[in-house]
Amino acid sequence: MFIVIEGIDGAGCETQAKNLSELLGHSGKRPSDSEGARPESANNDSGVVAPLLPRMTNVSLIKYPDYDRNVGKLIKEFLYQNKDLTAEQQFLLYTMQFIMDSQMIAEKRKNEIVIADRYFTTTLCYQTLEGVDMKMALDYAKNFKIEIPDMVFYLNVDPDIAIQRKGGEDKEKNRREKDFEFIRRTHKQYDYLVKNQVWTKWINIDGNKCIEEITKDIYNKIINNKFLNIYYW
Repeated sequence: MFIVIEGIDGAGCETQAKNLSELLGHSGKRPSDSEGARPESANNDSGVVAPLLPRMTNVSLIKYPDYDRNVGKLIKEFLYQNKDLTAEQQFLLYTMQFIMDSQMIAEKRKNEIVIADRYFTTTLCYQTLEGVDMKMALDYAKNFKIEIPDMVFYLNVDPDIAIQRKGGEDKEKNRREKDFEFIRRTHKQYDYLVKNQVWTKWINIDGNKCIEEITKDIYNKIINNKFLNIYYW
């Protein structure tokens, strides 16, 4: 299974991706035979008590962009050092990581649950706002065989709340996070992608709730999804 967590800057994608990874990892664990009966739920650091699943494979967490890679370093220069790039150059840089990872994701999703903190769906939002044609972007993804997620959870948070959250973070902000008007525009663009189910299956999540409630909402939608059946032992 391949799951993506999406949202505007300040939506909490990184937090939810980590929570979900931990929660699914705990919920799929069984005690050894010597430990006796299996408990009905698993505790974890996310604050959510999760009902245990029949049995699940490993969980892999990936984050985009990956600033440790050469392509990611160029993206970081664009975001944090105000390096000028055209919309097309931005698109090619971002999508290069997805193309490079396609085979890895394709293999892992067969036997694991892969969770991505942002993905090509972010590029569909941000770079089309910059001027890249949507049809061209979708054709590009098809031609270069970018892996399509089973589902994308969109953390739908009010832009003003997201901006307030980013303002409270004690870390350097990139050019996107500083541009409040762009954040509001991305919210509208994500709304379009979700409503039209562009490229993949989008699931709208109320991102205005507290962290624990959001994690619980996502988790419940996953364990009730038909895709999950193929990952049971």
